[in-house]
Amino acid sequence: MQNIRRMASADTLTDRIDALAEALRAAGVSDDRIATILGSAAAATMQALVLDAVLEANAAPTPKHEPELERVEAPLRVAA
Repeated sequence: MQNIRRMASADTLTDRIDALAEALRAAGVSDDRIATILGSAAAATMQALVLDAVLEANAAPTPKHEPELERVEAPLRVAA
C-alpha cells in the first residue's frame, strides 16, 4: 500500500515536471535555461521522494520487544 502511494506521488511529480517543461517551451525560454530549471526541478523531486520515504519509515510503528525475563538460578535439589 505504501509503495503504491509512493509511486503515485512520483508519477504526480513527474507529470508536474513535464507540465513545467511544456510551459517553459511555450513561454519561449531558451533551451539552456529550460535544462537548468528542469535539472533543479528533478533534484528537488528526488529530495521530496526521499524525504517522503524517510518520514514514512519513521512513522511506521516499531515492533515492541518483550522485556527479557530475569534469569533466576535455583539450586538443584536431589532426592535422597
